[in-house]
Amino acid sequence: MTAITLRIPDAMDKPLREAAAGAPSLNDYILRAVRRQMTLDAARKLAAIEPLDLAGEGDAL
Repeated sequence: MTAITLRIPDAMDKPLREAAAGAPSLNDYILRAVRRQMTLDAARKLAAIEPLDLAGEGDAL
């Protein structure tokens, strides 16, 4: 696990806390947002890879 430190600008503090109101904690809300963004980034990278020729592979994968 890697620890990170976020510095939240004063202008973003209140809107961020309001957005996280339903989460168990602000930390949990931010962690979920980071995980969601990492998943989207990985999906974009996979989508950019040249398609594999899987003709005839059926359900072997």
